[in-house]
Amino acid sequence: MNPEYSIDTDVATEPVTYADAAAHLRVDSTDDTDYINGLVSVAREYVDSLTGKNSAAVTWKVIAEKWSDLFEDRTEILWIDPRYGLSGQTSSDYVIPLHRSPLISVTSIKYYAPDAATLTTLDSSKYRVITAAEPGLVQLVESPPEIDDRVDAIEIVFVAGADAQTTAVQKHAIKLMVAHLYEQRMPVAFSSCEELPFSLRALITNQKTGGWF
Repeated sequence: MNPEYSIDTDVATEPVTYADAAAHLRVDSTDDTDYINGLVSVAREYVDSLTGKNSAAVTWKVIAEKWSDLFEDRTEILWIDPRYGLSGQTSSDYVIPLHRSPLISVTSIKYYAPDAATLTTLDSSKYRVITAAEPGLVQLVESPPEIDDRVDAIEIVFVAGADAQTTAVQKHAIKLMVAHLYEQRMPVAFSSCEELPFSLRALITNQKTGGWF
């Protein structure tokens, strides 16, 4: 089972302001203020989802059934331990890529111990957080704890996004997407579909994180 990602806390402030979007659209009237603000959120979510990079800080939650579902494949299978559901690996191979970038911090790693009704928090001394990698990585320093047999046995909460400043490329991609949605309000017009402009597709492709999804 592939790990399931969901947003735990969305962005506090959009990286592209209404003033930025309105200037790009060359809109002077305030009649469409709410509509444009809504498009900014839609455009930001769309661009972020395609690139795997958050243009503003977002708190994510990822759940997994087994530790092996999270670990990066770094060694050949030597044996199977039914308690953990993972292949034979040394402690240096317990590496978990977090596929939303850039990684800012890991809030918690929790798991259900066998027959437990509540989550247990893994002590932060039991793992390392590597924010410089893309995607960011978590490395367990020893064998993972035994877990219960359930689809949500493991829960990791982490923060990813542009911690300091959204890049100019990300902002421009969002503004281009806003302009595209603003001008094309219907999916089909006069029996013809409008594709994404080449410039927007190029910016999105340029920003993609390899293998993030």
